[in-house]
Amino acid sequence: MTVSIGVLAGMGPRSTAPFVDMLVADCQIGYGATYDLDFPKMHIISLPTPFWPGKKIDDDAMIAALQQGIAELVRAKVSLIAVPCNLAHCYFAEMKAASSGIPLLHIADSALESLPVETTRLAVLATEPTLEAGFYQARIEATGKKIIDSPLLREMTTSLIGRVKTKGFHEPDVKAEWQNLMSLVASYKVEALLIACTDLSPLINDNSFSFVIVDTAASLSNATIKNYRRLSGKTTGDTNNTG
Repeated sequence: MTVSIGVLAGMGPRSTAPFVDMLVADCQIGYGATYDLDFPKMHIISLPTPFWPGKKIDDDAMIAALQQGIAELVRAKVSLIAVPCNLAHCYFAEMKAASSGIPLLHIADSALESLPVETTRLAVLATEPTLEAGFYQARIEATGKKIIDSPLLREMTTSLIGRVKTKGFHEPDVKAEWQNLMSLVASYKVEALLIACTDLSPLINDNSFSFVIVDTAASLSNATIKNYRRLSGKTTGDTNNTG
């Protein structure tokens, strides 16, 4: 049986292609994938969802959209599901209920595995609904680490997410706003920063600050390929090994 990966992406649309690139890179790094047949079969959905930065979410409409996307991946008979959107994980239980027992990876679990053990103070950049849901705070505080937060940090993050959705990643004012946000984070003397919004992940470049940056999209990609390898038995780039 062919092992395949289901990706429920598109939240926002600009975050889909970078996540797929991460999956491909993790195949190359993880087991030396080179040729087309070395890579996993993937079913990728770019799902439009009812989200506007800074506005209240219609929970029923969001749940309906997410469950529809999960159901499509179930019908495709995927072997595991990754959802590269932190906000969607506010509705993890509802997505899991629609997954028909197919493993559904949680983005926060893979992110925390990527945090340096010695980290004690960290900040989280995310949408307001993700922060309000508290699934990052609960996991971080359970490890004895301290979360540094402020209204200004949240306000600047929300503003930047909105700007990325309207202008993309390459506009000079978007890059300038990102640098301003990083400088604010540095002023809080944190040791690590979790980028818990996949719309922001492509803005990560050379880190000139003293804190470690953990990209939750990259962590989820790594966990997805690790699980794919476990399910398929893929250990090398041998094209004869189809799982």
